[in-house]
Amino acid sequence: MADLYKGKCHCGAVQYQGQGKPHLHVCHCSDCLGWNGGPFIAAMFDKGITLQTADAVKWYESSEVADRGSCATCGTVLFYRGKGGEVSSVAAGTLSDQAGLPDIGEHIFIDEKPAYYDFKDDAPRLTGAEVIANFQDDQS
Repeated sequence: MADLYKGKCHCGAVQYQGQGKPHLHVCHCSDCLGWNGGPFIAAMFDKGITLQTADAVKWYESSEVADRGSCATCGTVLFYRGKGGEVSSVAAGTLSDQAGLPDIGEHIFIDEKPAYYDFKDDAPRLTGAEVIANFQDDQS
């Protein structure tokens, strides 16, 4: 049986479930920094993410390739998805029970990280070019 992780926004209007094994990464890109006010600590699940209250999510077209979702009521930063696709990651801090989450698996867009913060873990650090190259390889 797959693991089930439940989460919600601050006010509870948006609720979701992550199914399967979780994976964490930290995105340091300028879009995440501007949207989130800091790095986006993303939880992804190998069996997907289901929105229970999709009508309460406000989607923002943040780039030519991505949309970002937040609660239309309280504004909690919640979701990332490829343009018009399925939700691929959630803000890890919005999970109701964070027990059992793994350590950070990787940092992405590390070349865009500002100097005023740092993470002291040993997870791999990928530049934006490396992330894009990996994505293009996965699409081949």
